[in-house]
Amino acid sequence: MRTTLATTDPCRETNRSAAADPGVWPAHAQPLATSRNKGWNGVVAELYRTREVDVMAPFPDHTVTMHFISGVNLLQRRNGRACETRMRAGDIVITPAGEPKALRHQEEAEVLKIKLAPPLLERIAAEAGCAKARESLLKDHFGTRDPQLQHLCREFRAELERERIGARLYVESLGLQLALYLLRHYSTVSPVIDAGTGRLPPHKLRRAIDYMNAHLRDELTLQGIANALSISPFHFAHLFKHTTGLSPHRYVIELRLERAKALLRNTEMPIAEVAQQVGYWNTSHFAVAFHRATGFTPRAFRRNA
Repeated sequence: MRTTLATTDPCRETNRSAAADPGVWPAHAQPLATSRNKGWNGVVAELYRTREVDVMAPFPDHTVTMHFISGVNLLQRRNGRACETRMRAGDIVITPAGEPKALRHQEEAEVLKIKLAPPLLERIAAEAGCAKARESLLKDHFGTRDPQLQHLCREFRAELERERIGARLYVESLGLQLALYLLRHYSTVSPVIDAGTGRLPPHKLRRAIDYMNAHLRDELTLQGIANALSISPFHFAHLFKHTTGLSPHRYVIELRLERAKALLRNTEMPIAEVAQQVGYWNTSHFAVAFHRATGFTPRAFRRNA
């Protein structure tokens, strides 16, 4: 049963500021996995498993934290407010960038932290037509249960824990989804203006597809494709999906699949080289993805073709 320090709100005002807590990060609180070496522009995901934490944590980034273990009695203090509740698996804490936060729990906790750089969120807010925020873009939320945020956190965790083709392109798309959702539902700004159903002009659509085809062997990114069209990643992703019916990430997967089919059907190129030609530098990953999409292994597809 959930416990709070107030009848309707797990947070209460306190005279003791978070800065008064002397805690430091425990030595064992290094992340189990981190995206810091993956080149995710403006987004960092880190997975932690900790016990008996009494810590003063800086928050230079907007942070979404999802708990994966139930039964964690979590206390936090920040900006003169104290919050305490029993976290369940799937509970989410949203922390805007700004003042440090004191955190305390004794039970084992497993959490995923997704950190959005303030400039990224500010840029997306401006491009989405949000009114300028007076202070922080986001509001503090403690123990929120939100199925869409849970889904996005699980997708980030999946990308964090395994190598997958098109990871950067997909993660950039996830970052846009997360930023827009936070701005719509957990922000201090006016609601995001609906971007409508605009479409890419035919010449820009051709240029985008030509760029994708020319870089199928590479780690494609929204930023790279958008730069080729001289528009922002936010507007490109939105307009491309309305034009083609597919997200850029999904469209690139289809292009890679069709290129692989053509190479298997029309050449004697070794399967390992086919995989590299379409951006799969791990042959087993290519075989799994190809089988999932076609029902055939690459070798069986070539034989039947």
